[in-house]
Amino acid sequence: MITFLALWVTVATFFTVIALARFLASTAPGAPRADVNRQGVLLLRPVDAATPDELENLSTPISGVTHVVLAPFRPRLNDAVQWLPSDPLQHNRKLGHLQYALSILETSGRPVLVVDADVRVDDALVDALLSELASGADLAWAAPRPIERGVTRGLLVQSLHSFKALDALSGGAKPVCGKAIALNPRALEVLRSLPDCLGEDLELARKLHQQNLKVSLAGEANVPGAPASLNVLIARFTRWMQVLKAHRPLLFPTIPLLFAATPMLALAAALLGSTPLLLGALGLVSARATLAAVLERRAFTFGAWFGAELLLLFCWLNALVLGSKVTWRGRVMEVGVHGRLSRAGGVP
Repeated sequence: MITFLALWVTVATFFTVIALARFLASTAPGAPRADVNRQGVLLLRPVDAATPDELENLSTPISGVTHVVLAPFRPRLNDAVQWLPSDPLQHNRKLGHLQYALSILETSGRPVLVVDADVRVDDALVDALLSELASGADLAWAAPRPIERGVTRGLLVQSLHSFKALDALSGGAKPVCGKAIALNPRALEVLRSLPDCLGEDLELARKLHQQNLKVSLAGEANVPGAPASLNVLIARFTRWMQVLKAHRPLLFPTIPLLFAATPMLALAAALLGSTPLLLGALGLVSARATLAAVLERRAFTFGAWFGAELLLLFCWLNALVLGSKVTWRGRVMEVGVHGRLSRAGGVP
């Protein structure tokens, strides 16, 4: 048993060091950003029932782009923001909003930005996304960065499951997060053809990869607002684990083995009292704390990333128990291959 655990902690530590090295290599200075032209660019903001924080985000003025909110009811918006009535029938309402908007709005061969309502859009985000497209990317995306500290920030910014770390580790289809993306006409055609599915961002990345279209990370998207409750976080990240299981089933077992291994290995080392194992666990904690500090650009981040691993491990187990049944926006659905959605019981 101790031999197996020692091997496990060694592999997990080596994996962390590789992630750190590849992230540092990916952040080395490169070519200067390409100039951007916002003229004719469409900014789509899908939302169903906007919260006060989201209404503030939606009303933030963005110069040079056509800002359109897609919602079933008109939210309180300033005069610079347009509203397109949209009430899709798809199970994935965000995807439905977008496909409906793209079927009736004129894009004129120009890029389209798609940003969730909980993201604060500013000039830096718009320019970063458009610059990646101008540099040759077909799709550019920004990694979400919660502004408030807590377990969500620990998971999305500091841990191995942060999108910047995942992007550095990826070798095939990119781990796109759909919080803030920019698409050129080729990527828009792929988005229009997506089936009704959970995890439309991963399905989009898979199809773009199949067509040899380029996907690039373009900085960070700030997500303001108070941290969600524990129940909301469990439900959200359980769905993320179900998305992973549906879209990348071979990667699903890596969550407890690599991405959320620290709590289990630290507990095993403490219970067994083996000196080599304790040293190995200490090395793993040190490696992950270093990665967290580099990703966060701040030292002393132990609590957040360690708590994030505990949350991720619990949500992985929850997804394993739930199987293909997912609860989303109060509805129970079945998730099939590549995230295809149907009502529970197999009804479309």
